[in-house]
Amino acid sequence: MDSRPVVWKASNLRYLLKDHPERNLSRQEIEEALSDRDRIESTEMRSAVSYHTVVGSTLKGRLLVVVWVDDPAGRFPVHARQAGRRAARRYYR
Repeated sequence: MDSRPVVWKASNLRYLLKDHPERNLSRQEIEEALSDRDRIESTEMRSAVSYHTVVGSTLKGRLLVVVWVDDPAGRFPVHARQAGRRAARRYYR
């Protein structure tokens, strides 16, 4: 279970929150999904970079998929969206 802080910089804030308004995400929801105690985590290596995927719930029950990479200061989110049916089935098993 990774409890490192979530790293927010102008680049990921813009991409996650402003560039995709149709996803209706907030910084708080992304942090809640990343810290969900029942979250499902997986890691995939691509081009020598570890991409960590989390399926987690917000406090209001919204299920999100968040992808983050390692940063010296913590976890740097690079993608987030509402979970689809397949991810939801895995989460609620």
